[in-house]
Amino acid sequence: MDHQHLVPCGFGELLKTFRKRQRLTQRQLAHQLGMHMNTLSAWELGSYLPATRGLVLELARHLALNEQETRQLLEASLTALSPYWSVPLPRNPYFTGREEILKALHARLCTEHTVALTQTIGLCGLGGVGKTQIALEYAHRYALDYGAVLWIGAETQEQLISDLGHIASTLQLPECSEKDVSQVVAAVGRWLSTHKGWLLVWDNLEEPEMLSRFLPTVRQGSILVTTRCQPLGTLAQGIELLPMAHDEGAVFLLRRSKVLAPDANEVQIQQFAGSLPEEYAAARRLVEVTGALPLALDQAGAYIDETGCSLSAYFQHYEQQGIVLLSRRGEPTQDHPQSVATTLLLSMERLHREQPLAATLLCVCAFFSAEAIPEEVFTMGAKYLGPELEPLETSPSQFDQILAHLRRFSLVQRHATMRTLSLHRLVQVVVREQMSQQERTLWQQRLALALNELLPVLTLESPLEAWQRYERLVPHILTVVATLSDQQGGGTLAQLLWKVADYLRERGHDEQVEALYKRALHLGEQALGPDHLLLTYPLVGLAILYSLRGNTELAERFYQRGLQLREQALGPDHPQVATILNNLAILLKNQGKGEEAARLYERALDIQTRALGPDHPQLIRPLYNLARLRLSQRRGELAERLLERAVQIGEQAWGSEHPSLAYPLNALAELRLEQEKNEQAESLSLRAMALWEPVGGSDHELFAGSLHNLAVVSERRGQLEQAESLLKRVLQIVEQALGPMHPNVGYPLDTLGSLYCKQGKYEQAEPLYRRALQIWEQTLGEMHPAVAMTLAGLAHLFLAQGKDLQAETLYQRALAIRGEYPDLYLPETAEILHDLACLYQKQGHLQQSRLHAERALTIRVRVLGDMHSSTIATQKLLTHLLEVEDPLSGVQEREEIPPGP
Repeated sequence: MDHQHLVPCGFGELLKTFRKRQRLTQRQLAHQLGMHMNTLSAWELGSYLPATRGLVLELARHLALNEQETRQLLEASLTALSPYWSVPLPRNPYFTGREEILKALHARLCTEHTVALTQTIGLCGLGGVGKTQIALEYAHRYALDYGAVLWIGAETQEQLISDLGHIASTLQLPECSEKDVSQVVAAVGRWLSTHKGWLLVWDNLEEPEMLSRFLPTVRQGSILVTTRCQPLGTLAQGIELLPMAHDEGAVFLLRRSKVLAPDANEVQIQQFAGSLPEEYAAARRLVEVTGALPLALDQAGAYIDETGCSLSAYFQHYEQQGIVLLSRRGEPTQDHPQSVATTLLLSMERLHREQPLAATLLCVCAFFSAEAIPEEVFTMGAKYLGPELEPLETSPSQFDQILAHLRRFSLVQRHATMRTLSLHRLVQVVVREQMSQQERTLWQQRLALALNELLPVLTLESPLEAWQRYERLVPHILTVVATLSDQQGGGTLAQLLWKVADYLRERGHDEQVEALYKRALHLGEQALGPDHLLLTYPLVGLAILYSLRGNTELAERFYQRGLQLREQALGPDHPQVATILNNLAILLKNQGKGEEAARLYERALDIQTRALGPDHPQLIRPLYNLARLRLSQRRGELAERLLERAVQIGEQAWGSEHPSLAYPLNALAELRLEQEKNEQAESLSLRAMALWEPVGGSDHELFAGSLHNLAVVSERRGQLEQAESLLKRVLQIVEQALGPMHPNVGYPLDTLGSLYCKQGKYEQAEPLYRRALQIWEQTLGEMHPAVAMTLAGLAHLFLAQGKDLQAETLYQRALAIRGEYPDLYLPETAEILHDLACLYQKQGHLQQSRLHAERALTIRVRVLGDMHSSTIATQKLLTHLLEVEDPLSGVQEREEIPPGP
C-alpha cells in the first residue's frame, strides 16, 4: 500500500493560492461566502479550519476548482489537523449517509470519554459492506479530537508489520530505521503505552488474535477495527455493519455515477427524481437488486461514469448479465481494488478450504429468500439435504460450529431469538453462479423434498405450530419453486405447490393461488397419472377458489372430479370423501339449493362420525357448515346446537386458545345478533378476533367478519361514528384481500349504505348500494340472493326520498329473486314484504298493504319469534292497518307507519 506522510498547515496555503489565482481579495471572497473576513483570514493563517465538508465544497465552488483540486482542498482541510497523521487513503468525496454509525463510533471512541484503558471497537460485516470507508470517514471527520491518527492494513502479517514500520517513521521514533522488526514493533507499543489521545485503525483484520500479539497490554488511546469476523470475544466491542438504507444507497449511486454532484442536497435529488423519473426509478431498483451493498453500488457508479451509459441501461445490463458486472471492478482504485464477486469469492474459497461443511450449508442458503431462513430446515430437515448435512439432525452443537465459521466471514447472520438466519443476496448470487446446472438442480430438488416433508397438510384441526411453520417457510418455498422447473420437480413439487396454495388461500392472499394450484395439478397429472389420489388436493383447492369468486360452474366441475377420484380410491364412506361433500354442499347452498346442501352436510357428518367417533375434531367443519346453512334458513335453535357442539369438540381436542375456534365463535356471534343479544355477540366476536389475529392476521376475511359483527352492535347502541369506522375497515380488508370486484366486497358496501341511509345520508348511501349491486350482478348473476338484498336497500332509500314508483319496482324485483329461494333468507324476504306493505299503505292501497304485512308477520313469528323487534314492528303495522279499515263506509284512513327495520 502506498503511504504518504501529510504535513500539517497545507490548507491555508492552498486556499490562499487558489484565491489569488481567481484575483480575489479576502474581503471579496468572504463577502461571496456570506461570512466575516476575519474567518477567512484565520483559515489562511492556519489558526483553525472549516467546521464542515460543506463549507469546503462551497469554497471550491466560489474558487472555480476542478474535481482534482476540490479533492485536494478537502484532504488538506482534515489532514492538517493532527500532529501525527498516517492514513494512506484520501477522503472519499462520494461518502454518503451512515451518520448513525459515525455518531455511535464517536460516542464510544472519542478521547473525551477515554480513561485509563483503551477503547476498542470492531466494525464487523460482509466484505464490501463499507467498513473501510466508514473508518476512513471517521478518521478524517474527527481528526481534531486526536493527537495522532494511525492506520494499519491488517489483512496479512506482512502488511501489518510494514505499516507498523511506517507508523514508527511517522511518530519519528529512534527505532524506525532498525532492521529488526521486533524492535520496531516494541517501539510503537511503548509509544502507544505512554501517550494518550490517539486513534489507531486496524483495517481488514483477518485474525483477531493479532491484536494481542502486536499491541502492548497497556495502552491509552482508541482502536477502531474493521473485520469480517462477527464474534470478537473480549478483544473489542462489536458493531455489526449492515448494507446501506435504500434511500442512502440511491443517493450514493447518483453521486458516485456523477449524475449528481458529490454535495447534492435533498432538493436537488427531488428535482432529479421529478425531471427524470425513469432514471431515478432505475437507481432505486439497482439498490434493491444489489441489496444496497456499497461496493456493488460503487462498482455500478464507476461503470456508469466510465462508460457514460444511463442508469436504466446499466440496470438492463445487470438483469441480463449480473455476475459479469459484479466481477468487473473497472478503473483502478486504491481503497478497494477487488470487485464484489472477487471479494466474496475469496471468502468462500477460504471457507471451502478450512470448513467444507460450512460451505455446503451456504449452498443451501443460496436458494432461499435472503431474510429469515428458519433454522429447522437444517435441523428437522437435515436428512433430506444430502449425506453431508444429515448429521445435523442429531447434533445441534455441530450446527452451532458451522454457523460460527460462517459468521467469522460475515457470510451469514444468526438471529438467535427468532431462530433464523439471513445473508446478503449478492452472496447468494455468487454462490449459485459457481455451481454447475447439475449442482443447482440437485440442491433445488433436495430443498423441495425437505420443505415438503416439513409441511403438514393444513386442516381445521391443525395446531397453531403448523400455521406458524407455514408462515416461516412459505416465503422461502415460493423462492425455491420459482426457479425449479416442472421436469425437475416431479410429484414432490406438486405436493409442495398445493400445500402452499392452501395456506395462502386460507390467509386470504389469492393473487398467486390459482397459478399454484394449476401448476400443481398439471405437474401431478404428468408425474403421477390422471387418476392419482393426490390430484384431489389441487382439484378441491381450485374448486374452493372458484367458489369464493362466484364461478359456481367451474367450482362444481372440480369438486365432482375430486369426489369421483376419492370415491374410486378410498370408497364412498371414507372421511376424505366427506371433506369434498362438505365443500360441494357449500356450493349448493350459495346457489340457493338449501335442502340439497343440507343432505350433503348430513351425509358428510354421518361418514365422519362413524369413521372417527362423535368427538373427533374433523367433525367441526361439517358441524360449522351445516350450522351456517341453518343460520341462513333462520333455524336458529338448530344452528345454535350445532355451533355449540363444534366449539365444545374444539376446546376438548385443542384447548380454548386454538385459532380455528374463531370460525364457529364468529358464526355464534352472528346468531346472537339475530337474537338481538348484542353483548353476547360482541363478546364472541372479540374472542374470535383474539384467537385468529396471531396466526391469520388482522387482514383476513374472518377478522373482517368479526369487525362487521361489532359494527352492527355499535349501530344498535347508537354509536354511529364507531360503526362507520368499523365498516370502512371491513371494506378495506376485504378489498385488499380479495380485490375490488370480489363478491364478498358487496357485504360491507351494502351494510355501510344501510347505515348512511338510516342517518339520512342518501347521497353517500346510493353509490355504495349501486357498487354492491354491480359487483353481485357481474360476479353472481342477476338472480342471486345478494342482489335481492341490495335491491331492497336501494328501494328503501328511494322510499325515504319519496321516489315511490322506483322503490316499488326494486322491491318487486327483490321479492321475485327471493321467491327462487323459498327455504333460505326468510328474514330478508320478510323485510321486503314489510317495506312493501309500508309503501302500499302510503299509496292508499290498504288491502295490498295488509296482505304483504300478514305474509311478513307469518315469517317473522316463525323464524324470529314473537318478541323480536322486527316481529313487533310488523305486528304494529298490521294492527294499525286493521284499525283504520272502515267496512261500513269503505272509507280508509291514510295514516302511515314507516318501513320497519
